Amino acid sequence: MLLSISYPDRNLRLIAIPLWGFLYRNIGEVASFGQLLKDPQYYLDLGVGILVTFLIWELNRFFILRFDKKYSWVDQGFQRVLIQGATCFGLSSLIVLMVTFVYNTYLAQRHPLFNIEIVFMTDIPMACMFLLVMHLLYIGMWMRVYHLRVVEGLQTRINSLESTSVPNVNTPSGRSLRSLLVNQGKAQVPLNLEEMAYLSVAGDLCVIRNLQGQSFTIDQTLEQLEDNLPSSEFFRLNRQIIAHRQAIRKVETDGSGRLLLQLSPAFSEEVSVSRKKANAFKDWMIGQ
Repeated sequence: MLLSISYPDRNLRLIAIPLWGFLYRNIGEVASFGQLLKDPQYYLDLGVGILVTFLIWELNRFFILRFDKKYSWVDQGFQRVLIQGATCFGLSSLIVLMVTFVYNTYLAQRHPLFNIEIVFMTDIPMACMFLLVMHLLYIGMWMRVYHLRVVEGLQTRINSLESTSVPNVNTPSGRSLRSLLVNQGKAQVPLNLEEMAYLSVAGDLCVIRNLQGQSFTIDQTLEQLEDNLPSSEFFRLNRQIIAHRQAIRKVETDGSGRLLLQLSPAFSEEVSVSRKKANAFKDWMIGQ
């Protein structure tokens, strides 16, 4: 499962980058903090450390966002660990090596004391440790979003199954549907199928209109009713209407392949059948 995530990491970066730069500069320092505060070079070191931390963080974040679109932590975890680890840790180590060498040799002029072995023994391992923590944080955020989407998908599936498995109280077991129990005011009355003209959606209600023009409501959705009404007599014209064949008085084409229908009793809006369903509707009308 590929996830394109907009990570909520703004505050994390604002806090972690300066903190990382501060720790990077001060871990292993033998001088007291008071002595460091009196040394102007310390502030330059600290600024460079924060700047390098910012560059490394943004570079790693850039690759994390790109890899999110190509590799899933769930389905391609091992492959992603190898590719993301080699890319991010390799480039980050190279940046630390180059910046440390250039800064200490040419800017801070510490070349008499600078030893390239120290970079590999302290600076790069320390940077890799911080990078590991950073990547684990982003993996955690990815997993959280993945979990939420999986739960949402399962809930949608459960709701779908529940809606399709709701028993039809109007259909006694083992018998064909002959009538529906509809609402008339505060009471419920049976309405025979042969008395119905069409069923339609009006807001949150499902409305049934009989051949005499009377309207009733029913506590079922149009989808549930479509599954239970006999297909030989009722046809789903569009998302809004299911019509009984006896309610259809006239059928015309609009030139684009759509069918325009005239119903009786008349419906308040234009009634049409899409071009995709036109042939199926014609077959149904002639009884095929």
